[in-house]
Amino acid sequence: MVEHTTVVHGITRNTTHQGGWVEYEPTGRAVVRCTCGLDSGVVAETQAVQIADDHRRTAAEARL
Repeated sequence: MVEHTTVVHGITRNTTHQGGWVEYEPTGRAVVRCTCGLDSGVVAETQAVQIADDHRRTAAEARL
């Protein structure tokens, strides 16, 4: 049974060009969300990865 599903969503900037093609440019920002209700808000991608890792570790320790 999965108690927590933690996901890091990277935020991109979309630019539509002539001819209809779209360019997705990373912004370096992300959001961390978990099924337990965690929502980090918009933070730097490196911070988002750390938040997700810490949250997963804390959840795993709580199950022990």
